[in-house]
Amino acid sequence: MSPNEQSYSKFQERVSFKYGFVGLKLDKLSLTARIDEELHNQILTGEFELYDVFGIKEPNLTPNGELASYKGQFFYNEKENWYVEYTPISSIKMNKRPLKIEFTPSKVSKEHFLTVFNLLLPHLSDIACSTFHLAYDFERDLSTLKVNWPKAMYRPIYKGIKLETMDFGAPKGNYHITNYNKLKERADQGDSAEIEIYQQYENLWRIEYKFYNEGNIKKELKNGLPFLAKIPVFIENLEGLEFQNLGVNEKIALFAMKNKPELFAGSDDRTIRKYKKLAESIAEVNLNVFFQNALDYTEVFNQEAARVNFLDFIKKLLAGQIPQIEKELSTHTLDGQSDNSIIE
Repeated sequence: MSPNEQSYSKFQERVSFKYGFVGLKLDKLSLTARIDEELHNQILTGEFELYDVFGIKEPNLTPNGELASYKGQFFYNEKENWYVEYTPISSIKMNKRPLKIEFTPSKVSKEHFLTVFNLLLPHLSDIACSTFHLAYDFERDLSTLKVNWPKAMYRPIYKGIKLETMDFGAPKGNYHITNYNKLKERADQGDSAEIEIYQQYENLWRIEYKFYNEGNIKKELKNGLPFLAKIPVFIENLEGLEFQNLGVNEKIALFAMKNKPELFAGSDDRTIRKYKKLAESIAEVNLNVFFQNALDYTEVFNQEAARVNFLDFIKKLLAGQIPQIEKELSTHTLDGQSDNSIIE
Protein backbone atom coordinates (compact mmCIF):
# COMPACT_ATOMS: atom_id res chain seq x y z
CA MET A 1 0.00 0.00 0.00
CA SER A 2 1.42 3.39 -1.01
CA PRO A 3 1.83 6.26 1.52
CA ASN A 4 -1.11 8.04 -0.12
CA GLU A 5 -3.31 4.97 0.31
CA GLN A 6 -2.21 4.58 3.92
CA SER A 7 -2.95 8.20 4.77
CA TYR A 8 -6.37 7.97 3.14
CA SER A 9 -7.09 4.68 4.88
CA LYS A 10 -6.34 6.20 8.29
CA PHE A 11 -8.36 9.32 7.50
CA GLN A 12 -11.34 7.26 6.29
CA GLU A 13 -11.16 4.92 9.27
CA ARG A 14 -11.26 7.84 11.71
CA VAL A 15 -14.28 9.53 10.19
CA SER A 16 -16.39 6.79 8.61
CA PHE A 17 -17.91 5.47 11.84
CA LYS A 18 -17.77 8.63 13.90
CA TYR A 19 -19.46 10.80 11.28
CA GLY A 20 -20.78 8.26 8.76
CA PHE A 21 -18.62 9.87 6.06
CA VAL A 22 -18.67 8.10 2.68
CA GLY A 23 -16.75 10.39 0.33
CA LEU A 24 -16.22 13.85 -1.17
CA LYS A 25 -17.03 14.56 -4.81
CA LEU A 26 -16.26 17.51 -7.04
CA ASP A 27 -19.84 17.69 -8.20
CA LYS A 28 -19.94 20.66 -10.56
CA LEU A 29 -17.40 22.92 -12.22
CA SER A 30 -17.86 25.95 -14.49
CA LEU A 31 -14.84 27.56 -16.14
CA THR A 32 -14.69 30.69 -18.27
CA ALA A 33 -11.88 31.77 -20.59
CA ARG A 34 -10.82 33.79 -23.59
CA ILE A 35 -9.93 31.93 -26.77
CA ASP A 36 -7.44 32.53 -29.54
CA GLU A 37 -8.26 33.43 -33.14
CA GLU A 38 -7.57 29.89 -34.33
CA LEU A 39 -10.33 28.34 -32.21
CA HIS A 40 -12.68 31.21 -33.09
CA ASN A 41 -12.18 30.46 -36.78
CA GLN A 42 -12.62 26.72 -36.20
CA ILE A 43 -16.00 27.44 -34.63
CA LEU A 44 -16.96 29.79 -37.43
CA THR A 45 -16.04 27.32 -40.19
CA GLY A 46 -17.55 24.28 -38.47
CA GLU A 47 -14.21 22.55 -37.88
CA PHE A 48 -14.94 22.69 -34.16
CA GLU A 49 -18.33 21.02 -33.80
CA LEU A 50 -20.69 20.76 -30.87
CA TYR A 51 -23.55 18.27 -30.79
CA ASP A 52 -27.14 19.24 -31.37
CA VAL A 53 -28.73 18.32 -28.07
CA PHE A 54 -30.00 21.86 -27.49
CA GLY A 55 -31.64 22.35 -30.89
CA ILE A 56 -28.76 24.41 -32.28
CA LYS A 57 -27.46 23.08 -35.59
CA GLU A 58 -24.93 25.73 -36.49
CA PRO A 59 -23.21 28.81 -35.05
CA ASN A 60 -25.53 31.78 -34.63
CA LEU A 61 -24.43 34.61 -36.93
CA THR A 62 -25.40 38.28 -36.98
CA PRO A 63 -26.85 39.77 -40.22
CA ASN A 64 -23.38 41.01 -41.17
CA GLY A 65 -21.84 37.57 -40.70
CA GLU A 66 -20.24 37.97 -37.27
CA LEU A 67 -20.27 34.99 -34.89
CA ALA A 68 -22.76 35.82 -32.12
CA SER A 69 -22.93 32.53 -30.24
CA TYR A 70 -22.35 28.79 -30.39
CA LYS A 71 -23.72 26.48 -27.72
CA GLY A 72 -23.92 22.74 -27.37
CA GLN A 73 -22.68 19.47 -25.94
CA PHE A 74 -19.05 18.45 -26.41
CA PHE A 75 -19.90 14.73 -26.68
CA TYR A 76 -23.11 13.12 -27.81
CA ASN A 77 -23.67 11.67 -24.37
CA GLU A 78 -26.17 13.55 -22.24
CA LYS A 79 -25.06 11.77 -19.05
CA GLU A 80 -21.67 13.41 -19.39
CA ASN A 81 -23.07 16.95 -19.33
CA TRP A 82 -20.17 18.67 -21.13
CA TYR A 83 -21.80 21.98 -21.96
CA VAL A 84 -19.86 24.55 -24.00
CA GLU A 85 -21.06 28.09 -24.69
CA TYR A 86 -19.25 30.72 -26.76
CA THR A 87 -20.76 34.23 -26.88
CA PRO A 88 -18.12 36.67 -28.20
CA ILE A 89 -20.32 39.69 -28.98
CA SER A 90 -22.41 39.86 -25.78
CA SER A 91 -19.40 38.98 -23.60
CA ILE A 92 -17.31 41.81 -25.03
CA LYS A 93 -20.15 44.26 -24.32
CA MET A 94 -20.37 43.05 -20.70
CA ASN A 95 -16.59 42.72 -20.29
CA LYS A 96 -16.86 38.99 -19.60
CA ARG A 97 -14.88 36.01 -20.81
CA PRO A 98 -16.69 34.65 -23.89
CA LEU A 99 -16.14 30.88 -23.45
CA LYS A 100 -17.88 28.83 -20.78
CA ILE A 101 -17.30 25.13 -20.05
CA GLU A 102 -19.59 23.43 -17.55
CA PHE A 103 -19.40 19.79 -16.42
CA THR A 104 -19.55 17.52 -13.38
CA PRO A 105 -16.06 16.10 -12.73
CA SER A 106 -17.39 13.18 -10.67
CA LYS A 107 -19.69 12.09 -13.52
CA VAL A 108 -17.40 12.31 -16.55
CA SER A 109 -14.90 9.75 -17.76
CA LYS A 110 -11.19 10.33 -17.45
CA GLU A 111 -10.87 9.70 -21.19
CA HIS A 112 -13.29 12.49 -22.08
CA PHE A 113 -11.77 14.83 -19.50
CA LEU A 114 -8.34 14.45 -21.10
CA THR A 115 -9.81 14.75 -24.60
CA VAL A 116 -11.59 18.02 -23.82
CA PHE A 117 -8.68 19.73 -22.15
CA ASN A 118 -6.02 18.47 -24.55
CA LEU A 119 -8.06 20.03 -27.34
CA LEU A 120 -9.04 23.26 -25.61
CA LEU A 121 -6.26 24.30 -23.24
CA PRO A 122 -3.78 25.29 -26.00
CA HIS A 123 -6.37 27.80 -27.25
CA LEU A 124 -7.42 29.25 -23.87
CA SER A 125 -6.14 32.18 -21.83
CA ASP A 126 -7.26 34.12 -18.76
CA ILE A 127 -9.05 31.04 -17.38
CA ALA A 128 -11.27 31.54 -14.34
CA CYS A 129 -13.68 29.48 -12.27
CA SER A 130 -17.23 30.82 -11.96
CA THR A 131 -18.89 27.94 -10.05
CA PHE A 132 -17.95 24.78 -8.22
CA HIS A 133 -19.74 22.40 -5.85
CA LEU A 134 -18.15 20.21 -3.18
CA ALA A 135 -20.43 17.31 -2.19
CA TYR A 136 -19.79 15.51 1.11
CA ASP A 137 -21.78 12.26 1.43
CA PHE A 138 -22.70 10.70 4.77
CA GLU A 139 -24.31 7.36 5.56
CA ARG A 140 -26.46 9.05 8.18
CA ASP A 141 -29.81 10.76 8.45
CA LEU A 142 -28.74 14.42 8.59
CA SER A 143 -32.20 15.93 8.90
CA THR A 144 -31.12 17.33 12.29
CA LEU A 145 -28.00 19.04 10.89
CA LYS A 146 -27.34 22.45 12.44
CA VAL A 147 -25.81 25.28 10.41
CA ASN A 148 -24.91 28.37 12.43
CA TRP A 149 -25.35 30.96 9.67
CA PRO A 150 -27.78 33.45 11.26
CA LYS A 151 -27.83 36.03 8.44
CA ALA A 152 -28.44 33.50 5.65
CA MET A 153 -31.79 32.70 4.11
CA TYR A 154 -32.97 29.24 5.15
CA ARG A 155 -35.39 27.14 3.10
CA PRO A 156 -36.45 23.76 4.50
CA ILE A 157 -38.33 21.45 2.11
CA TYR A 158 -40.59 18.75 3.53
CA LYS A 159 -42.24 15.78 1.87
CA GLY A 160 -45.07 14.96 4.22
CA ILE A 161 -43.59 15.16 7.72
CA LYS A 162 -40.07 14.28 6.57
CA LEU A 163 -37.45 16.94 6.02
CA GLU A 164 -35.68 16.18 2.73
CA THR A 165 -33.72 19.36 1.95
CA MET A 166 -32.19 22.25 3.92
CA ASP A 167 -30.88 25.14 1.81
CA PHE A 168 -28.90 28.05 3.26
CA GLY A 169 -27.79 31.17 1.40
CA ALA A 170 -29.21 34.11 -0.56
CA PRO A 171 -30.45 33.29 -4.11
CA LYS A 172 -27.75 35.43 -5.76
CA GLY A 173 -25.16 35.12 -3.00
CA ASN A 174 -21.59 33.90 -3.29
CA TYR A 175 -22.25 30.77 -1.25
CA HIS A 176 -24.91 28.16 -0.66
CA ILE A 177 -24.93 25.21 1.72
CA THR A 178 -27.47 22.53 0.84
CA ASN A 179 -28.15 19.44 2.94
CA TYR A 180 -30.44 16.86 1.36
CA ASN A 181 -31.51 13.24 1.26
CA LYS A 182 -29.33 11.98 -1.58
CA LEU A 183 -30.81 8.49 -1.42
CA LYS A 184 -34.33 9.84 -1.95
CA GLU A 185 -33.16 12.23 -4.69
CA ARG A 186 -31.54 9.41 -6.69
CA ALA A 187 -34.50 7.10 -6.13
CA ASP A 188 -36.75 9.80 -7.64
CA GLN A 189 -34.46 10.98 -10.46
CA GLY A 190 -31.80 8.33 -11.11
CA ASP A 191 -31.80 5.73 -13.86
CA SER A 192 -32.23 2.03 -13.09
CA ALA A 193 -28.48 1.45 -12.73
CA GLU A 194 -28.11 4.32 -10.25
CA ILE A 195 -31.15 3.20 -8.25
CA GLU A 196 -29.68 -0.31 -7.94
CA ILE A 197 -26.34 1.07 -6.70
CA TYR A 198 -27.90 3.44 -4.18
CA GLN A 199 -30.13 0.72 -2.74
CA GLN A 200 -27.11 -0.61 -0.83
CA TYR A 201 -27.48 2.34 1.57
CA GLU A 202 -30.04 2.55 4.35
CA ASN A 203 -29.33 6.28 4.66
CA LEU A 204 -27.36 8.62 2.41
CA TRP A 205 -27.38 12.38 2.91
CA ARG A 206 -25.29 15.00 1.17
CA ILE A 207 -23.90 18.30 2.48
CA GLU A 208 -23.11 20.35 -0.61
CA TYR A 209 -21.07 23.55 -0.58
CA LYS A 210 -21.72 25.73 -3.62
CA PHE A 211 -19.32 28.53 -4.52
CA TYR A 212 -20.26 31.24 -7.05
CA ASN A 213 -18.83 34.33 -8.80
CA GLU A 214 -15.38 34.50 -10.33
CA GLY A 215 -13.95 37.25 -8.11
CA ASN A 216 -15.14 35.58 -4.93
CA ILE A 217 -13.88 32.16 -6.01
CA LYS A 218 -10.46 33.60 -6.90
CA LYS A 219 -10.11 34.89 -3.33
CA GLU A 220 -11.35 31.59 -1.87
CA LEU A 221 -8.90 29.50 -3.88
CA LYS A 222 -6.00 31.83 -3.05
CA ASN A 223 -6.68 31.46 0.69
CA GLY A 224 -7.51 27.72 0.80
CA LEU A 225 -11.33 27.98 0.89
CA PRO A 226 -11.76 29.86 4.21
CA PHE A 227 -15.55 29.67 3.85
CA LEU A 228 -15.39 25.97 4.78
CA ALA A 229 -14.24 27.05 8.25
CA LYS A 230 -16.33 30.21 8.57
CA ILE A 231 -19.86 28.83 9.07
CA PRO A 232 -20.09 26.28 11.92
CA VAL A 233 -21.82 23.09 10.76
CA PHE A 234 -22.74 20.56 13.42
CA ILE A 235 -23.54 16.88 13.06
CA GLU A 236 -24.64 14.52 15.82
CA ASN A 237 -21.99 12.00 16.80
CA LEU A 238 -23.93 8.82 17.62
CA GLU A 239 -20.84 6.86 18.64
CA GLY A 240 -21.60 4.82 21.75
CA LEU A 241 -25.38 5.19 21.37
CA GLU A 242 -27.58 2.58 19.70
CA PHE A 243 -29.85 5.33 18.44
CA GLN A 244 -31.39 3.22 15.68
CA ASN A 245 -32.60 0.69 18.26
CA LEU A 246 -34.70 3.24 20.09
CA GLY A 247 -38.45 3.17 19.57
CA VAL A 248 -40.30 6.02 17.87
CA ASN A 249 -41.63 7.43 21.15
CA GLU A 250 -38.16 7.24 22.70
CA LYS A 251 -36.67 9.15 19.77
CA ILE A 252 -39.34 11.82 20.11
CA ALA A 253 -38.65 12.09 23.85
CA LEU A 254 -34.90 12.27 23.19
CA PHE A 255 -35.42 15.04 20.64
CA ALA A 256 -37.52 16.95 23.19
CA MET A 257 -34.86 16.57 25.87
CA LYS A 258 -32.19 17.97 23.53
CA ASN A 259 -34.28 20.84 22.18
CA LYS A 260 -37.15 21.52 24.61
CA PRO A 261 -36.07 20.19 28.04
CA GLU A 262 -38.74 22.30 29.76
CA LEU A 263 -41.33 19.81 28.46
CA PHE A 264 -40.01 17.31 31.04
CA ALA A 265 -40.99 19.55 33.96
CA GLY A 266 -43.76 17.17 35.05
CA SER A 267 -41.86 13.93 34.46
CA ASP A 268 -40.53 11.67 37.20
CA ASP A 269 -36.84 11.76 38.10
CA ARG A 270 -36.13 8.35 36.57
CA THR A 271 -37.44 9.39 33.14
CA ILE A 272 -35.55 12.69 33.26
CA ARG A 273 -32.30 10.91 34.17
CA LYS A 274 -32.77 8.38 31.38
CA TYR A 275 -33.25 10.90 28.58
CA LYS A 276 -30.76 13.38 29.97
CA LYS A 277 -28.12 10.66 29.89
CA LEU A 278 -29.07 9.73 26.32
CA ALA A 279 -29.04 13.37 25.24
CA GLU A 280 -25.61 13.95 26.77
CA SER A 281 -24.24 10.90 24.95
CA ILE A 282 -25.04 12.54 21.59
CA ALA A 283 -22.21 15.00 21.20
CA GLU A 284 -22.49 17.70 18.55
CA VAL A 285 -19.36 17.66 16.41
CA ASN A 286 -18.26 20.68 14.39
CA LEU A 287 -17.36 19.40 10.91
CA ASN A 288 -15.50 22.47 9.63
CA VAL A 289 -11.96 21.17 10.11
CA PHE A 290 -13.05 17.86 8.64
CA PHE A 291 -14.43 19.58 5.53
CA GLN A 292 -11.06 21.16 4.82
CA ASN A 293 -9.05 18.01 5.53
CA ALA A 294 -11.19 16.02 3.11
CA LEU A 295 -10.11 18.26 0.21
CA ASP A 296 -6.99 16.09 -0.09
CA TYR A 297 -9.24 13.14 -1.07
CA THR A 298 -11.66 14.69 -3.57
CA GLU A 299 -13.12 12.15 -6.00
CA VAL A 300 -13.34 12.72 -9.75
CA PHE A 301 -14.38 10.63 -12.80
CA ASN A 302 -17.01 7.93 -13.11
CA GLN A 303 -14.66 5.58 -14.95
CA GLU A 304 -11.06 5.07 -13.86
CA ALA A 305 -12.13 6.99 -10.77
CA ALA A 306 -9.42 8.96 -9.00
CA ARG A 307 -8.75 10.96 -5.86
CA VAL A 308 -7.14 14.36 -6.20
CA ASN A 309 -6.20 17.28 -4.01
CA PHE A 310 -8.98 19.72 -4.88
CA LEU A 311 -6.89 22.89 -4.67
CA ASP A 312 -4.09 21.43 -6.81
CA PHE A 313 -6.61 20.14 -9.33
CA ILE A 314 -8.29 23.54 -9.81
CA LYS A 315 -5.10 25.59 -9.77
CA LYS A 316 -3.62 23.46 -12.55
CA LEU A 317 -6.68 23.95 -14.75
CA LEU A 318 -6.70 27.70 -14.17
CA ALA A 319 -3.04 27.80 -15.13
CA GLY A 320 -3.88 26.12 -18.45
CA GLN A 321 -2.41 22.76 -17.43
CA ILE A 322 -4.02 19.34 -17.18
CA PRO A 323 -3.90 18.23 -13.52
CA GLN A 324 -1.68 15.27 -12.79
CA ILE A 325 -3.91 12.29 -12.01
CA GLU A 326 -1.72 9.90 -10.06
CA LYS A 327 -4.08 7.87 -7.91
CA GLU A 328 -6.59 5.71 -9.76
CA LEU A 329 -9.00 3.49 -7.87
CA SER A 330 -9.24 -0.08 -9.06
CA THR A 331 -12.60 -1.26 -7.71
CA HIS A 332 -15.51 1.13 -7.43
CA THR A 333 -18.13 1.68 -4.82
CA LEU A 334 -20.86 4.29 -5.19
CA ASP A 335 -18.38 7.06 -4.42
CA GLY A 336 -15.51 5.88 -6.58
CA GLN A 337 -13.48 4.57 -3.65
CA SER A 338 -11.38 1.46 -3.81
CA ASP A 339 -13.01 -1.15 -1.62
CA ASN A 340 -9.66 -1.91 0.00
CA SER A 341 -8.87 1.74 0.71
CA ILE A 342 -11.23 2.08 3.64
CA ILE A 343 -9.55 -0.35 6.01
CA GLU A 344 -5.89 -1.29 5.88
